[in-house]
Amino acid sequence: MNKGDSELIKHSMLENGFTETDNEETADICIFNTCSVREHAEKRALAKISIARSRKAAGKKLVVVAGCMAQRIGEDLVLKGKADLAVGPYQSPELGAIVRSHTKKDKSRIFLSQTEADFAERINFDLVKNKDIYPWHKWVTITHGCENFCAYCIVPYVRGKLISFPSEKILNYIKELAAEGIIEITLLGQNVNQYGQDCGEIPFYQLLEKTAAIKGLKKINFLTSHPMDFNSAIADVIKDNRNISRSIHLPLQSGSNPVLKAMNRKYTLSDYYRIIDTLKSKLDDFSVSTDLIVGFPGETDSDFRNTLKAVTDIRYDEAFMYAYSPREGTPAFTIKEELTRTEKIERLNELIALQRKISLEKRESRINRIELVIAEKSSRRSADEVSGKTFLNHTVVFNGSSADIGKESRVEITDVKGSTLVGKKIP
Repeated sequence: MNKGDSELIKHSMLENGFTETDNEETADICIFNTCSVREHAEKRALAKISIARSRKAAGKKLVVVAGCMAQRIGEDLVLKGKADLAVGPYQSPELGAIVRSHTKKDKSRIFLSQTEADFAERINFDLVKNKDIYPWHKWVTITHGCENFCAYCIVPYVRGKLISFPSEKILNYIKELAAEGIIEITLLGQNVNQYGQDCGEIPFYQLLEKTAAIKGLKKINFLTSHPMDFNSAIADVIKDNRNISRSIHLPLQSGSNPVLKAMNRKYTLSDYYRIIDTLKSKLDDFSVSTDLIVGFPGETDSDFRNTLKAVTDIRYDEAFMYAYSPREGTPAFTIKEELTRTEKIERLNELIALQRKISLEKRESRINRIELVIAEKSSRRSADEVSGKTFLNHTVVFNGSSADIGKESRVEITDVKGSTLVGKKIP
């Protein structure tokens, strides 16, 4: 989501006469587009902001904090002199105009409105010709905000309510991207499955289906799905369209029903297993990745063991695993924690060890299979190798050259090294 917003910020700056530099030390303006999901992310951002601020003494550097952390503590950063401007997610796509106005006459410094009238456009057709990190790929944001209010999550408070963008505009934008040679897109939303529920738009599965029908698209990804809203219609669309990725990111968070209830996740473990069974019944080949939190307030050893059992049963290809960290402003922040940080880390390490074993086994099961891969970059080890992602989102290294980058190749998997597949291109 932040990569998509950062592209809009960069475009806005360029449109307002600023030029980009890759030298942060000599830059006149430093913009930090921040995340607030985890405390660690905020601490890293604050450290970098502090460094940029210290350099201001030697010049007239403007320090701008944008994004979710700006929405949460931006006013405080400005008032304490740690930042010159604070711009929240609603207005960050117009940051160039805000900075230009500030440098000329307008000395307003705080732009944190969550009024719908101040919500800046996300689907900008001017970006069609802009190249992403990967020139054949584009992030396409279809919703903004979230109203699920999971007990541990700050997102609804910093990104605001669910806003679905018009499907006609989204599809026309993607058509223009495809006409410009984009062959891979990623549909983005805090919960893509809820697309349209706020405004009577078409449901997500129909938007996905219409996207898959656009000529020229070879691979369509989508992030992130919420188990509460994942239904069989989505699985049917994936089954019927080979250009939709077979990698499903489906955050479980915990394998314990009492913890899921305390987290306000609005599904049970049985509900989640039914989704996995649906995917198995409809798709001949797919992968599942997830998010997991250990040490949520009230989590017992039995709750944790149930999470380990769920991971063992479901056998994720990949998992993003975290020890719970309290976020001020969320309901869980007020719940007394019984586990020490050391105890949470011990549980996390046990979970990581289990998942690494499963991830390796899942990758080893791909040996001798043929995979479709869009090469993304040259290998660091050899100029005669390239790497990319399969339709199951597994990284694979195979023989090739720079001419293969951005193109789809058929690759036979021959080995696994670490967490990376190794293969050979089939002519």
